[in-house]
Amino acid sequence: MKPLLLLFAFLFIISCTVKNPANFDLKNIQDKNPEISAIQNEVLKITPTSKSQSLTIWEGNDPELWKNANFLVCEIWHDNDFSAILNVEFYRNEKGADSIVTQSGSVAGDATQTPRMAAKIGVLPKLKTKVIFPLEHLNAQEIFMPRFPRQLKGTVLGNRMKREETSKVVIRFGPWQEPRFTPAFEIAAVYLTKEVPEPFPPVEEKVVDKLGQWTAKDWPGKTKDETELKTLLESQLAAAQTSTFPETWSKYGGWKAKRFEATGFFHTHNDGTRWWLVDPDGFAFVSIGIDCIRSNASGVISGQEDLFEWLPDSTDAVFKAGFGTRAKYVSADFYQFNLMRVFGESWREKWETITSGQIREFAVNTIGNWSDIDYARKAQIPYVLPLSRFPSTEVKLFRDFPDVFASEYVENAKSFAQQLNEFKDDSYLIGYFLRNEPTWAFGANDVAYEMFATTQPSESKKEFARWLAEKYGSIDEFNKKWNLKLGGFEQFPKQVFEEYPSEIAKADFWKFSEVLVAKYVNVPCDEVEKVDPNHLNLGMRYAWMSSDLLYKAGERFDVFSINGYGNPGPPETAEIAKISGKPVMIGEFHHGATDRGLPATGIQGALTQTDRGKAYRYYVEQGLARPELIGMHYFQWLDQPVFGRFDGENYNIGFMDICNRPYKELVEAAKQTHLKMYEVAAGKEKPFDEVIEKIPSIHY
Repeated sequence: MKPLLLLFAFLFIISCTVKNPANFDLKNIQDKNPEISAIQNEVLKITPTSKSQSLTIWEGNDPELWKNANFLVCEIWHDNDFSAILNVEFYRNEKGADSIVTQSGSVAGDATQTPRMAAKIGVLPKLKTKVIFPLEHLNAQEIFMPRFPRQLKGTVLGNRMKREETSKVVIRFGPWQEPRFTPAFEIAAVYLTKEVPEPFPPVEEKVVDKLGQWTAKDWPGKTKDETELKTLLESQLAAAQTSTFPETWSKYGGWKAKRFEATGFFHTHNDGTRWWLVDPDGFAFVSIGIDCIRSNASGVISGQEDLFEWLPDSTDAVFKAGFGTRAKYVSADFYQFNLMRVFGESWREKWETITSGQIREFAVNTIGNWSDIDYARKAQIPYVLPLSRFPSTEVKLFRDFPDVFASEYVENAKSFAQQLNEFKDDSYLIGYFLRNEPTWAFGANDVAYEMFATTQPSESKKEFARWLAEKYGSIDEFNKKWNLKLGGFEQFPKQVFEEYPSEIAKADFWKFSEVLVAKYVNVPCDEVEKVDPNHLNLGMRYAWMSSDLLYKAGERFDVFSINGYGNPGPPETAEIAKISGKPVMIGEFHHGATDRGLPATGIQGALTQTDRGKAYRYYVEQGLARPELIGMHYFQWLDQPVFGRFDGENYNIGFMDICNRPYKELVEAAKQTHLKMYEVAAGKEKPFDEVIEKIPSIHY
């Protein structure tokens, strides 16, 4: 192996030579970071010895350098058994510490030591990658970066800045934890460029095999060939014919031992001890589900077709259904290809039969978010519905936050609500999510303040001006409190604010943010309730409770939903229930490992598949013991593709792998929990309490 690695490193150097006037000299970078880096064969080798160590790649004051560039590029390679995480941090020369506010809303100590913006980007093992960061993302208007060939998911968080304000750029490397996660890296070049750089030449050693599995690693349960795949799927089809829910469950998966009023639809009930869902026949119900139950595990192939041992003809009568497009990217779905190999044109029907059998066999009573709704309704298993096309407007105030005082918003809300027409009488529908993880709520962002980042006109700015005029009465009084010199309130919507003009102004901005968020929620809630008065409004599946604004945005919901990637148990939910007065549902959680076929754990990690099972039991059973929690949905049914889904995620988070082989350790553990979940919820059995060893999460 050593000669091969040396040859690869040599080829890496040759292929990474970049002629660019904005090259950052590797020797200068090494001189700034001697404790973790060294130049060997013209490549910068990086070996962090703690997770706090970083690599300063540039520091100075050169606005023109950054103003004239569009992309920061780092050409990198690593030989670890797991994906690498690059945290690219951007600093700016600040006026003072008070101007730096972190995503949690706290004031930083020293502005020069606090990154203004930070990007987290994933990199596959053993694959030369040009990690590309578009500098336009420093404006903080988009959370998620676009895909580039070989590059995995990229996310950006922080406070907006201009690229020419950059004073320092730092890279931190992860994951890092002794003794199992001590990664090393090689950087061949770092530079700024106006254009997206040309991709690397095609690889010789393929990354993905004919079944969609990772070629660089072997593991127990890896499907060897098509013959083994055929045997597996045909045995699953036969077993599915006899699978049923436990006898103690109702036809909806409710608990026959406890009964309340039957209304013909799912509803909530507090019996004085805890919150419950109640199924249409009146039986107590706790929603234990799995998200993304669908015959889809597609990933992007555009620009990286060279990574695959085999891709079918996209015009083939059978295989063409496994190709798709999203935005400008072409995708391929090896999960579907594998089903097609075995079952031909009837693959979809066979998949439905197998999957319904597995859901009942695993004692799962809910088909979670992002699932195939046509299949869910046909399966007659309770399900939740993610509504699509949340009402928007042409003008955006901040990220995806619409101009909520525009008439356009009301009209679009009416259209949005109409999609519930076909579901309003379906007794198997638990309820609907208005939307998923709005990006304006990523971080403690003051929406009213952020809409003044530009001079873009909006009806919401006009409403803010009216609100201020009503509060202060006179422009002189307003100017005094805000430290401004406006001639009238009509001038206010035309202002741009790079900092809060006063502490009173800051308080007013946040107060009007509450007004905006209330409008944001109330308008669509009014409309969906008119169309469908039967089903539960399950809220917006917030990514996390980033600010108190989210409570204001939850007053109209029947159930307050968050995505809760806690470790070891669910995140704090008692406070949410106390403030909102609503029961709580966890829309997403998971644990992944790197001991099998994928190089990333997802948001919460485990060392092994056995530990994944223990982590699942602990999370769900500890959650069941909380009186406010009425549902937890695991994300997700299938593993993600090793080469990255539409946004680059490639996590070992499935109940099933790419060949539809269940992760036995996880499934058996989950089934133990599911078969006693009602007894745990009712306090008749103690919850599982074994905590697994913590490892760094590998996610991007």
